[in-house]
Amino acid sequence: MLRKPEIYLTWSSVKMWSRDRASLFWTFFLPLVIMVIFGLLNFGELGRVDLGIVDQADNAASADFIANLESISALDTTHGSLDAERAALEQGQRDLVIILPPQFGPTDASSTPPPDAPDAPVAPAADAPVAPAADAPIAPAADAPVAPVAIAALYHAGRSSETQVGLGILRAAIAELNYAITGADRVVSLDARPVNARSLGYIDFLMPGVIGMSIMQLGLFSVAFSFVTMKREGVLRRLLATPLHPAALLIAQVITRLLVVLIQTLILAAVAVFLFGAEFAGNFFAVLLAAALGGAVFLALGFAVSGWARSEQQAAPLANIVSLPMMFLSGVFFSRDVLPDALRVVTDYLPLTYLVEAIRGMTVQGDSIIAQWPNFLGLAVWLVVAFIIANRTFRWE
Repeated sequence: MLRKPEIYLTWSSVKMWSRDRASLFWTFFLPLVIMVIFGLLNFGELGRVDLGIVDQADNAASADFIANLESISALDTTHGSLDAERAALEQGQRDLVIILPPQFGPTDASSTPPPDAPDAPVAPAADAPVAPAADAPIAPAADAPVAPVAIAALYHAGRSSETQVGLGILRAAIAELNYAITGADRVVSLDARPVNARSLGYIDFLMPGVIGMSIMQLGLFSVAFSFVTMKREGVLRRLLATPLHPAALLIAQVITRLLVVLIQTLILAAVAVFLFGAEFAGNFFAVLLAAALGGAVFLALGFAVSGWARSEQQAAPLANIVSLPMMFLSGVFFSRDVLPDALRVVTDYLPLTYLVEAIRGMTVQGDSIIAQWPNFLGLAVWLVVAFIIANRTFRWE
């Protein structure tokens, strides 16, 4: 329960912060500018086509066909069950989903000898065709009947650009497959059907990233610069000479900045939803909880920076060393899937990654806190680590 000194200090801290024009600029105006610029430019409108593959055949022919699709740079392929891939399509996480039926490829009857085949090899007649070697591909005879098969394709009805590109690639791959099998006949066909799904745009991806980035910037830079300034001007040293407990000042500063974090999150989300039409599928109070937890993590890191730095000239590069790698590697502006595998594994454990992924999972996918518990747990672990670092490095003078 807050006592009167903490309440008075918090109110004084709020008034001091609201009168600081530089803090207002970096806290509100800069994230809004980034949101508006990227929202208007609409980066990522047409990139790679997200293709989900359901392989019900699970044989050599389906594996070859899938390998051919995976070699196409315009496709971003994902494998899964029919239920999982259809759910991903309906949530807007896929542009296309194809289902390879169980009868795709050669049947058992065409790939195994008849049961009464002799054990000893029989010399072929003079005019009989010679069987190919064991490791050579076996092509069906020209007059051998081949059962037709249809590949079902479910496509996002609201993404005409991506689906047309994806369907064109699939039709070309199927035409090549037909030519390899029969030379001309249309044995394999494509049965494309639209599915009404959520239409997610780049702004839906961008909104959680900008919110997480602004929380990081507020926690690191506002705390680091303000406390370094107070140390340099002797304000903290004079406060230690008063009956006021030092913890009261820290509590007031934390409460002030957490309130700003919540206001900041509200403003950025409102701009993205009402100005650019971003979707908000989850519980907004859960998003605010994630924002508050992430804000606490970066506030603790800001205290650690301010404790180590003796001047603003030292605080600025140190805060940038902490923030800049996370800004570009934690999925703020683009998906981390484009990163090299080794680097992506490292970024999995960054605090901004946990924060952005938690907010994105709740806003885009509609996840609950329970569904996002790994990211909340990661933020909680980082809060403990950051508090320990801040406790060891923070100095009043």
